Amino acid sequence: MIPRGAQFANLIAHAPVGFVVADPGGRILFANEEFGRLIARDRSNAVGHDFQELLAPGAKIFYENQLVPMLRLRGSIREIALELVQSDGRSTPVFINAVLHGGEEDGAEFVLISVFEAQQRRAYEKELLRARREFEQLAELVRRSSDAILRLSPQGIIESWNTGAEQIFGYYEGDTIGRPIADLLDSAGATHLRAAVVQLGQGIDVRLEAVAFRKDGRRVDLSISLTPHLDAPGILRAFSAVIRDITSQKQAERALLQNEKLASVGRLASSIAHEINNPLEAVTNLLYLLASRVEGEENKALAATAQAELARASHIATHALRFHKQSSARALVDLAGIADSVLSLYHARLENSRISVHMDSSAASPLFCFEGELRQIFMNLVSNAVDAMMRRGGRLSIRIRDVALWASGEAGIRVTIADTGSGMDPETLRHVFEPFFSTKGIGGTGLGLWITKGLIEKNGGKVRVRSSHKPGRNGTVVTVLFPR
Repeated sequence: MIPRGAQFANLIAHAPVGFVVADPGGRILFANEEFGRLIARDRSNAVGHDFQELLAPGAKIFYENQLVPMLRLRGSIREIALELVQSDGRSTPVFINAVLHGGEEDGAEFVLISVFEAQQRRAYEKELLRARREFEQLAELVRRSSDAILRLSPQGIIESWNTGAEQIFGYYEGDTIGRPIADLLDSAGATHLRAAVVQLGQGIDVRLEAVAFRKDGRRVDLSISLTPHLDAPGILRAFSAVIRDITSQKQAERALLQNEKLASVGRLASSIAHEINNPLEAVTNLLYLLASRVEGEENKALAATAQAELARASHIATHALRFHKQSSARALVDLAGIADSVLSLYHARLENSRISVHMDSSAASPLFCFEGELRQIFMNLVSNAVDAMMRRGGRLSIRIRDVALWASGEAGIRVTIADTGSGMDPETLRHVFEPFFSTKGIGGTGLGLWITKGLIEKNGGKVRVRSSHKPGRNGTVVTVLFPR
């Protein structure tokens, strides 16, 4: 049975939503108990007041300038957000629905207004807005991160690509979306990735290291963290990858390993120096006595050369192949004299290997340097040139000239040592000054040119190497510049 009359009026008075009847001007004719609760007043106190007077200032302006004209034009409005002012001055957010009702008998018009409290909805909207802002901030962090942060399908197909990925791999987003991530890794990395996907399907996070190649072909070392995204019942829907460029870290690790090797070599060299110094001293004394008894200028010159080279050998042994401090004082040194001395030591090897020598040092000034170290520089460079030509013979050219330095234009001395040996390919040339890099197999230590470069720099110089292994144009040119 549908309630009517007084029973219906009682239901409206106690309805769970606010209900107001007002005239077209907004004067309240009736208000129920819920509306009284919303404004924190007795409902009877609301009767006779204008509805807009119970609104916050901004809502009042909107009601008068927007809501009333809209209601007259449309006849009804729905879900309009307003703020009611309670008796203590606090505001209550509400939504209202309103309809303009015309009287059937006397033609009088009424505005029927239902009022819904929006406190919880407003709080929900604020929380939703906060969550959206946090999501946008997180998305921006992901987008701008220096690490590559990717979303991938269960098959490893790239579905998202950020700025960090562009920086690491050199590809733009349009180049990679839809491609397998394995295409960017080397074969070993691709194999590890396929094994990782199996673990991801079991809900296991995976950490691995791999090698990738940038768009420009440059190799990069990567640390990759993979996280699975599973749906019930444990189905892998996607996985994320956080990729970091650890090339510098790997280079540091390799440098640390090299330092450890050098430390071992230093200890070994120190031990060798200690063992051979005593017999070297005895040979030096014997050679001194022998030099005092030889006759003839040529024999005396040979004895003097032997004494000088033995002294240098003793010096090298004492200072443990450069791992201890060498010469303590610089002096003016005739580079042409050092070159002649070195060539005389290699005279037999040069002849036996059919290597001709061209020496040009007519316009060279003395160099203020560490003599023993300059001698070792010439020894190492000439030795390498001779080794490169031993099988087929060739031509060894040494030129010493006064020049202006490349960068500053200041006076300097240029030493050029050129050979027509087998030459070096570009890959070998890139590593030629690295410690322990050798092309001589078991007979090479890989330290000669590394030590040579260090000695050149210690004496203020710079070194440059050019080489070709093309038939008919093979050979190597080493150019050393010293400031005067």
